[in-house]
Amino acid sequence: MIKKIIAQLAEIENLKQFSHKNAPEISEASIGWHLEHSLLVISRILEGLPLSHPEKYQPKFSWAKFMVMTSGYIPRKKGKAPKFTIPTNENFLENIDNYLNSVRENLQMIKNLPSQSYIEHPYFGHLDVKQTLKFLKIHTQHHLKIARDILIHPAIKSISGK
Repeated sequence: MIKKIIAQLAEIENLKQFSHKNAPEISEASIGWHLEHSLLVISRILEGLPLSHPEKYQPKFSWAKFMVMTSGYIPRKKGKAPKFTIPTNENFLENIDNYLNSVRENLQMIKNLPSQSYIEHPYFGHLDVKQTLKFLKIHTQHHLKIARDILIHPAIKSISGK
């Protein structure tokens, strides 16, 4: 799963040059916002995993968790991002570069954590390391798809002259 996330990070790096582009018909936020938000989520979660107490891990069933983790799909405009994962300024290029470096370093640390290290997801409850990595992949894919959709939107193509 870490390899898939690393591949997604490479795609984020490739898409960052289009950070200023937006298409309100697809999303109120720009490509840069979606890329930075994805990195903020990964970063915050990777920072939180080592702080957990694996002996207190308590999985619970949630239909939302079951649907997202089974389908690999997050419906658009259904969830609300926690405040600490919302980009706060428009300096996307610099922020994205900083988060990319940090996330790549922190991803390597995950390999050494106990498998029942966990994060507390606002909708899904406790996610252990394996579930957390799967969620990060799904969540990042969700925002990469939005960024790609913005990029191929006809209004964007006509503005850029392509």
